[in-house]
Amino acid sequence: MTDRALAAFDALAGGAATRRELDRGGRALRWIEAGAGPSVLLEAGAMSPVVGYAAVFRELVADFRVIAYDRAGYGASDPAPLSLDLQVDDLIAVLEEVGPAVVVGHSWGGLLAQLATWSRPDLVSGLVLLDPSHETFWRDAEPEPHPDRTRPPADDPRAKDVLTFSDELAADISRSVKAKTHLLTEACRSCLQTDDQLFTYLDELPMILDHVDELAARRTRGVWPKIPIVVLTATKGRPAEFTPQVIAVQDSLAAQSGARHQVVPDSGHYLHIDRPDLVAECIQEVASGTS
Repeated sequence: MTDRALAAFDALAGGAATRRELDRGGRALRWIEAGAGPSVLLEAGAMSPVVGYAAVFRELVADFRVIAYDRAGYGASDPAPLSLDLQVDDLIAVLEEVGPAVVVGHSWGGLLAQLATWSRPDLVSGLVLLDPSHETFWRDAEPEPHPDRTRPPADDPRAKDVLTFSDELAADISRSVKAKTHLLTEACRSCLQTDDQLFTYLDELPMILDHVDELAARRTRGVWPKIPIVVLTATKGRPAEFTPQVIAVQDSLAAQSGARHQVVPDSGHYLHIDRPDLVAECIQEVASGTS
């Protein structure tokens, strides 16, 4: 089978991208890597492919070793029963292989990056958190049912919305790069080709909501290392009544971690798609230790 994500990233890297993998007890975690220099690991949000970082990847590859990482069940990585420990431990395992690294995390990926940092601060040289998730946002959320794995995932009533959202996101990613459009579209589609991939998309939010109390407990126990951190908060398209709360939560995160917090009014939630230039600048800032 053609590795469509590798083909897209390879084109953006001028033919220098490679696929690497790590054995996790008989299942493979896979990532795409290109460039030389300080290591930067890109972690996507829930129900989002790492291909979404394509424009940022292109900005960075001349100056950094860039690692575009697929969580278990996403992209080219083998599936596994989802749990909080699995996702944190997998990220740490990849960082043990490629790190220390600046970790760039979007949304749920931003919270996973924090959890990994508290567990293994020696592996994280800096953080860039893009509209990071916070357990406070889910405190009053209704539980989401886990998908029924005895039936095809396409039968799940949420599947159609997931597939529609994925197509819309693919179009946004292609527009953000303004090049290699066909390759990027095909790369995004390849992330939802199998039942296991769709099950992962459907199961991730229910898994997260199962762990809200545990996330709060880990934050309470977490100790922040003295590393450069930037937090970006997007406000475009967010309901006005929620914006002050979101900014306040991220202000608190910045105060606790010693981060620089920047509100970005001209970007929606997908900062790495809407403002890849700003995200790349923040990565440069953190990598140079000046945030």
